[in-house]
Amino acid sequence: MSLDLALFSQQVREMGVAFAAREGDVSSRTAQALARYLAQAGNEQLWKHAVDYSGNRATPWLYAQAIEPLDTVRPLPPVPSDYAVVAADGSQIERDRHGIADWFLINTGRVYLRYGTSSTARLASQPLLCYTDADLYITQGARRVTIEGNYLSARRDMEEMQALLELVDTYLLADAATLPVLAMADGTLVRWALAGAEDFVEEALLQPYLAVLNQLHERGVPVVSYISRPRATEIAGVIRLMFCPDVDVPTRKGARCSECSDQKAGREPSCYVLNGLADADILAGNLREGERGPLFLSMSRVNMEKYGQHRIHFFPLRVGREVVRVELPAWVAGDPVLVDRCHSLIYDQAVRGQGYPVALSRAHDQAVVRSADRQSCIRIVEKNLFRNGLDLSRSRKQEKKDQVAL
Repeated sequence: MSLDLALFSQQVREMGVAFAAREGDVSSRTAQALARYLAQAGNEQLWKHAVDYSGNRATPWLYAQAIEPLDTVRPLPPVPSDYAVVAADGSQIERDRHGIADWFLINTGRVYLRYGTSSTARLASQPLLCYTDADLYITQGARRVTIEGNYLSARRDMEEMQALLELVDTYLLADAATLPVLAMADGTLVRWALAGAEDFVEEALLQPYLAVLNQLHERGVPVVSYISRPRATEIAGVIRLMFCPDVDVPTRKGARCSECSDQKAGREPSCYVLNGLADADILAGNLREGERGPLFLSMSRVNMEKYGQHRIHFFPLRVGREVVRVELPAWVAGDPVLVDRCHSLIYDQAVRGQGYPVALSRAHDQAVVRSADRQSCIRIVEKNLFRNGLDLSRSRKQEKKDQVAL
């Protein structure tokens, strides 16, 4: 046995004791953060300026701008009995440098659900095998960047968004004239995976994504994404400024972590009360079942500089025991009717799915590539290449690993 389970179990017991010991501290700090946040309702413009004066270069925190009052709590709007949704989700088989050939697979699950008097469902998956240089690399002149890791995730996101557009054109355009419709994606609409990417890489992976958002906008079909157990800290970043002793908006003075007065005085920084707390942790105590919190604008660099009319906004939503994050582009966030539609339909989908939107769950089921499927795909590729007379082999390392597995 390669894993010492007895030693592992001992470490797990130690972890349990440590987690239990810190639970009270986390609860106390969460309550402090929520109280400070709610006390600043009405001062949203002040904290927008504080963020502007602080800036991401002076502090390591992410920020969000409140579009509605900080203490906003919206009840669940009426849920229509008849509505239609489409959803897409994807998975992949990544490139294997130890394999016999260079390729990857993106599999996209596609779902259409209509509720009410003419209820129906359509579920499918669409595999995409990528093996050409154009598939495997992003090229500009002599520069060539491999599509793998975060860039492969961004490539999969493009396929998911394209699938949503095709579903909208196939199903929702006809439905939209008679009932509410919604397009749903899993995970964030902000392309965080492109942070730090070279400009030509960002252009290649982001522009097609934004082009699909353009087309969805033209069709008048709202698109949202759903993030279960979000760990975003953009609201928490603003609350850090509320605790910071160095922020003084009237004098245009923002936070400068390298010049923290608390640390210079030998004290623990006041903002450390937010350490380890996510936005959802903080706002959970202010939302009851089905209620949403205020709209915020994500102030991440890629969103502010690249998204234009599609700048991503979000709101927290209480679904059962968790507060989820619902993201939507600016043209949806700016229309109160569409925001209410997103609120009600997303929540109804989550209830139907016992805590997670049923359309996204079904899309995931269609997309997932299980271990047995992965091995089948690899065998199909290998047999086909050998059939075409290609003399290919695995790396020696992979051969050894295969022998151990046997």
